[in-house]
Amino acid sequence: MSPTIDVGLSRVNEQILLAIALIAASTLLFAACDVGAKFIQNEASAEKIAWWRNLVYVIVAVPFALRREGKAVFRPRHPWLNVLRGLTAICGSILFLLGLRHQQIPDATAISFVAPVFVMALSIVFLGEIVGVRRWLAALVGFIGVLIIVQPGTSSFHYASIFTLVAAFVGAFSTILTRKAARDRAETMMVWTSVIGLSVTTVLVWPEIGQTSWHEFAFGMAGGVFFAFGQVCCVFAYRMAPASLLAPFSYMQMISATGLSFVVWGIVPGPATTVGASLVVASGLYSLHRERLRARQRLTNPGL
Repeated sequence: MSPTIDVGLSRVNEQILLAIALIAASTLLFAACDVGAKFIQNEASAEKIAWWRNLVYVIVAVPFALRREGKAVFRPRHPWLNVLRGLTAICGSILFLLGLRHQQIPDATAISFVAPVFVMALSIVFLGEIVGVRRWLAALVGFIGVLIIVQPGTSSFHYASIFTLVAAFVGAFSTILTRKAARDRAETMMVWTSVIGLSVTTVLVWPEIGQTSWHEFAFGMAGGVFFAFGQVCCVFAYRMAPASLLAPFSYMQMISATGLSFVVWGIVPGPATTVGASLVVASGLYSLHRERLRARQRLTNPGL
């Protein structure tokens, strides 16, 4: 192997490692964002917390996108898909925050990771994909994991988990819209999602904006910064390495959520959360594995 090829491979490997590091950083930032939300949940509504996130997101995303892509970010190839994606994204965010008010962060995070199962089911309807028996079995395992965490019919059940579960479904629909608008660049989607999110939440919380304490301001802005830079990390990461390679590392958010909850509040997940989350993560990872195999088959045999 020539020195030139060696250098090229070395650079590719460095890029992949950096991309993985950025995904890991994003999971920590998103978990920190949820910690910030917990600190102000008694003085700010879920809509207000979402407003803080999108306020900072716009401040970060718009200049970032303009610098990279210019004014083209305001002219998506699929405007209505981007509008719908922005609406589903903010709805999912508010629903998750409603659930988070009455759940521990590791529990809510674990339930949210059932989203890939919903994506799989929705892809049949909206993308015309064919799902085999193995992926359906993986989906069943994921749902069993969620049921173990939620514990319906027991004294441990809380209605807030329904909000988190619906948020995962709405988030999955947003992912489907992202796939359908695949010709639009990530920066374009960032701008439209952030602007639509800020517009919707501003209408919802307008009377509350003037009733903001310094405590809420500090944690609201901090959460927004974590959220915005978590998104930026993801954009850079997916530019450096294939999505199929990076997707499994997003499950590191379970570790981030658990670690931060322990550091801040001394919370250790119970047996139900541990077992349920393990099943959800295993289900998601297996589904990703099957998707990678199908992608390879499509490359080698376009007729599939």
